[in-house]
Amino acid sequence: MSRWTPKQLGFMREAIRLARRGWGLVSPNPLVGAVLTKNNRPIASGWHQGPGQPHAEIMALNEAGDKARGAELYVNLEPCSHQGRTGPCSEAIVAAGVKKVYYAINDPNPLAAGGGLYLEENGVEVDRGLMAKEAFELNQFFLKWTMTGLPFVILKTAASLDGKISTRLGDSRWITDKAARNFGHIIRAGVDAMLIGRNTAFKDDPELSARPWGKRKMHRQPLRVVLDPLLKLPLTLKIFNPDFGGPTVVACLEEAPLADKAKIEALGHEVWPIGKTAAGLLSLKGLLAQLGAKGVQSVLIEPGATMAFSALVAEPVVDLVHIFLAPIFLGGQDTPSMVGGSGLESLTQAQGAEILKIGRKGPDIHLMVRPAGGFSPTVEPQAS
Repeated sequence: MSRWTPKQLGFMREAIRLARRGWGLVSPNPLVGAVLTKNNRPIASGWHQGPGQPHAEIMALNEAGDKARGAELYVNLEPCSHQGRTGPCSEAIVAAGVKKVYYAINDPNPLAAGGGLYLEENGVEVDRGLMAKEAFELNQFFLKWTMTGLPFVILKTAASLDGKISTRLGDSRWITDKAARNFGHIIRAGVDAMLIGRNTAFKDDPELSARPWGKRKMHRQPLRVVLDPLLKLPLTLKIFNPDFGGPTVVACLEEAPLADKAKIEALGHEVWPIGKTAAGLLSLKGLLAQLGAKGVQSVLIEPGATMAFSALVAEPVVDLVHIFLAPIFLGGQDTPSMVGGSGLESLTQAQGAEILKIGRKGPDIHLMVRPAGGFSPTVEPQAS
């Protein structure tokens, strides 16, 4: 039985809903929403809208004005206690006269953490752990990168009911319906980078851009990243065209020709030599470590069959998988499947996974899956 009342759960649920409005806008900051209440009624709210913008708590305090004195504040992340581009939220909360703060999870960033302790030391009652699991799931990008230095990795793939990603002649547009494709653009809009392999880049010539939906406007496009071991991709591809986004990172083997590297860099792109696996393939773990060191908190992989095998089986790096299955059959023994590669010899080698959700996007089935070993903090509500 929860130690929190339905009202309290509802206020935190609203804070999390508000925080989601920052999807794709706030990186490298976390998604944060805040609700101020008095006498069990909401009086003000706010959400973080991007770096340099007021934090969610400050927006709510500004809206409430003098009404904040004696109020209770609900926020999905521990209020910060440091001076960055904006001032410490914990100090503003004390100054406003808020009597109690409910927050879901501690901030793992050592520069910003400590706000809860500051509040308690200055007479504000603090209750930690309300809807902690939901708050962790909301900010998995920020949390994984802050705690490990590595980006959170999402893999998205689409296939027929028999697991085929194209016909035997390579026709794959479009296997899934518009609703599934639109959802893919929502994912794209929220990540810091997108990653594809050489074969996908050459065959499909994708823009690797996120296109807005409804009235939403993009504030930036995700970084484009492509694996090209020996730098053989034509420079006429869309991923090298700045009109479709910013610069592209090309990951290659250390023995890639220097002359080709110079041609790519002359167009304003970056070339990163990456180590290789025992099988001689580019190391996804090595690439992700470099992306994390550059501040990239999240990566969306849209793979072909070979890259899916590398990311899911040979060198597991994926934290979350979105699979869309269209109500069609394609067949064919040699037709590409979702996961290709050399395959495994024994079921004991299989990579496990947890099915988190089964739903629909238009006529297509949507599976959301967490591979074994994917980032998934264990959260225990903390005592008040």
